[in-house]
Amino acid sequence: MTDTTLTPPADKSSTILVMEPDVLVRMTIADYLRECGYKVVESSSGDDVLTILSTEIDIDTVFSGAQSADESSGFALAHRIRIARPDINVILTSGLEHAASKAAEVCSNGPLTKPYHPQELLRRIHLLRERHRTSKLSP
Repeated sequence: MTDTTLTPPADKSSTILVMEPDVLVRMTIADYLRECGYKVVESSSGDDVLTILSTEIDIDTVFSGAQSADESSGFALAHRIRIARPDINVILTSGLEHAASKAAEVCSNGPLTKPYHPQELLRRIHLLRERHRTSKLSP
């Protein structure tokens, strides 16, 4: 159940791509984000993320672990997204200190360190979307 007192209001048109190889973790995150009003696309690998981003699905934010199970680490994925689609926010998460500091180089607004509270993920998404929206309004 979602604590709406701490949940930033979700833009109903906002779509978040959650990349997580562990299906149970991915489902938990995705279900939580859906409860908060976001549209969610799920992916189990970095390659799938890149395929999804090449479609007409309008993705606003990619959420991924810094370390992933396939060849494309979250860092490489974030870097490729930054080059190909700079309009997309990237949030990387890691429980390793050195990985978290490296994630700061390629993700929006620094890394999200594990363990994180789901409300912190929502706060980060809301902050990035607001920053992106206001940057479009600035000349």
